[in-house]
Amino acid sequence: MQGNFGRALTIGVEEELMLVDAETHALAPGVERLLGPDGLKTELFSCLVETNTPVCETPAEALEELVRLRAVVAGAAANEGLALAGAGSHPFSRAEDQEIVREPRYLRMLEELGPKLRRQLVCGLHVHVGMASFDGCLRTLDAVVPWLPSVLALSVNSPYMNGEDTGALSGRAARLGELPRGAEPPSFASPEDWEAQIEATGEDYTRSWWDARPHPRLGTLEVRIADQPTRVERSAALAALVQALCVAAPGALSPGPEGYLERRRAAARGELPADGVLELVEPAARELGTWELVETLSAPVEALRQLETGRRDGLAAVAADLVARS
Repeated sequence: MQGNFGRALTIGVEEELMLVDAETHALAPGVERLLGPDGLKTELFSCLVETNTPVCETPAEALEELVRLRAVVAGAAANEGLALAGAGSHPFSRAEDQEIVREPRYLRMLEELGPKLRRQLVCGLHVHVGMASFDGCLRTLDAVVPWLPSVLALSVNSPYMNGEDTGALSGRAARLGELPRGAEPPSFASPEDWEAQIEATGEDYTRSWWDARPHPRLGTLEVRIADQPTRVERSAALAALVQALCVAAPGALSPGPEGYLERRRAAARGELPADGVLELVEPAARELGTWELVETLSAPVEALRQLETGRRDGLAAVAADLVARS
């Protein structure tokens, strides 16, 4: 597979958003009733909706599309008595109470993974960056992998799950690591090596859930590690960060001596300083004209606001705040 590479540094963004009851803000099924408009897709659970931007030339264009798509979802949801909430997890609704979308791919996953699948009621931001060639995509993947925990550290937004404080700022990160072929992506020496490793899994490559992966059919490098932001501007800022990282990381020194999984766990706990990745990408982001957007990521992470609200006012208030800010 040679893929559809050739458009360098274009941007595409996928948001995984929660559907909640407009009154109680508990998770509520209904994605099947919202489908129709371009850019809206199902996810594993009926209480989730995925939005996909078209191919964008800049993060600013991606932001416009993200705002537009959220408005489309919010309008369609309101007609069904639902509202929209963006975060890496829902603060109090329980995963076992949620309906799985009755599509063959999800039913197959349920058959294969059983009860473990319900632990994947988590939401992420996926950023696609266009790559000029397959070889270049694989080289860029190797270069950005050491920095992915820093991307997670700037995005953490899932401190609560099933009505409990997870003890981490990203409870989602550990859940993702439970999937087959999750967490740290392997290195691929060539497109042929990638094809051989994927063939050995016996699955389509989209069933390898690494934190980042080549996506040959789209001609992109897909970075999947970030928690879903609440504020749409933070989604665009993370997309801009990933784009700049694809420029800056090749040739850069490793961010530290610790192993990938150790730094990933530290990022999820809020213990991994992320200023290094911002310093790394600043020259590239300035060249791309995106530094003003990327720099907004130096603001406190969204998980801290969830924890502050939850400890002061309770988890219902956390959910209400997520809806208000989404």
